[in-house]
Amino acid sequence: MEEDQEADQFYRGTIASYDRCAARYAAQNDSIDEVKDLLTFFDEQIPCTASLLDVGCGHGRDVEYLSSLGHMVYGIDRSEKLLRMACGRVPKSHFVEGDVRVLPFRDASFDGLWMNAVLHHLIPPHMPQSLTECRRVLKPSGLLFVSVHLDDSSGWQSKGADFVRYYARMSGAMLMGLLQDAGLTPIRMTSRSAESRWLHCFARPGTKR
Repeated sequence: MEEDQEADQFYRGTIASYDRCAARYAAQNDSIDEVKDLLTFFDEQIPCTASLLDVGCGHGRDVEYLSSLGHMVYGIDRSEKLLRMACGRVPKSHFVEGDVRVLPFRDASFDGLWMNAVLHHLIPPHMPQSLTECRRVLKPSGLLFVSVHLDDSSGWQSKGADFVRYYARMSGAMLMGLLQDAGLTPIRMTSRSAESRWLHCFARPGTKR
């Protein structure tokens, strides 16, 4: 119970920061160039007209790009203000305010899930639940993309006095283990650079270890 209360505090604080700084965050993260090669690989591995879910879609940048390729894309996020921006940006897509630990979709709904810079905002005990949910809503032949920021410790990180977010400790080995425990088999894992400390992984449904 105490752990859940502490987690709720982390989540409320992080969501409030995204709501408070939504316009600034969207402006600073509006270029698709930083993930275009990852999106291209993702697109090459899924059907031509796929059903996709952007888990933690933010202001809709990646939903917009994937939709432009002919896919039917849904988005889910907990920031009301970022979702409002996403709806205005991609009005033909479907957006839901919801929790990545309890995805409001039926089993095997999607050909692909795009989870960019989201998992590290969960406390480690909640990560397996989120990835198990991703596995549940993926079709047996589906593809998951997940990216995380590699951190040596868990805690609050600030980007200005009013933009403070919780980040969990993450490592490549930890992500690999979480995916495998959730029944997801990594097929490709890359990092941008030692300086940026970002890890990107593509995985497909397999069997739980």
